[in-house]
Amino acid sequence: MSRSENSADVSIILKHAPEIERLRMMNGNEPHNESDRAQRFLERRSVVLIETPEEVPRLAARRKLNSVIVAANDISLDGIAHAVVSSPRKAGVLVIPWLPRAEIFPFLLRGFHRVLPLCISAFPGNARRLCDAIIAGESARLIGAVPDTALAAVTVFRADLSALCLPKHWFDQSGDMADIREMKIEQDGAVVRIGSRHWESHQIISAFDANFRRTLRRMELTQNDSLGGLIRSARKQRRLGRDEFPGIDSKTIARIERNEINRPQRETLRLIAQTLGVPVEQLMEKIKQPAVDSTTLSAPPAHTGEHSASA
Repeated sequence: MSRSENSADVSIILKHAPEIERLRMMNGNEPHNESDRAQRFLERRSVVLIETPEEVPRLAARRKLNSVIVAANDISLDGIAHAVVSSPRKAGVLVIPWLPRAEIFPFLLRGFHRVLPLCISAFPGNARRLCDAIIAGESARLIGAVPDTALAAVTVFRADLSALCLPKHWFDQSGDMADIREMKIEQDGAVVRIGSRHWESHQIISAFDANFRRTLRRMELTQNDSLGGLIRSARKQRRLGRDEFPGIDSKTIARIERNEINRPQRETLRLIAQTLGVPVEQLMEKIKQPAVDSTTLSAPPAHTGEHSASA
């Protein structure tokens, strides 16, 4: 595959549809155009597994703009190449769970918008499980990777078919040089392992995808079962700003939502409950022990190893 084709892969970021919907509800706005297009793609795409040459004719009926074709073996891949070489247009994405011979790529690129060779597969020898992962489309899981020792980088492919290019030095720790050729993707795409070291996939993705990182943070703050998560969720649902809580500084509201103050004064909770229109007891249930805070805090409290707040 040419470097230009790799660059095109990396430039396409498709968000997971449920995450887009959660963000839309959190922000009270419709999704941005790019996210909306990604959501429509994920909702309408079809995933077709080609295991034998006899199944290749299915391409004519199923290969559309948002189709995902998964080749199961070399024989089926040769059949796919023959079927698309005379195609008048490009359509869909082809996923190959191994690294095929270089000579076949020009034929495949004539028929598909994107061709994703998984030199390292999260599902070696099991194309059906790979299809299941693509159908689920979880942006926090990886389905494969292509290491490039010449460029000292690795391109990883996520289950939503987006790609990220990772520099090799990111995996180097404590002076130990990681051999990216030994990379393995395990636990159905949830863990990346190189030698004796391992990383969770969502940690790697968060380090290189700012949108994904923000999504995780917003989901954590909004959907967790903490006091801060409950207050932030209720505030977003009512489309209130942090400066719309009479008698409470906006910085204090922000710190409570981030759980930096997790046991506010009862009076503070009463004012919050009054503004949100919820029973104060509902907020009190999130607090196991009483504590004192100030409604004019401007700096984080010193860490003492215990839950506390400073005046």
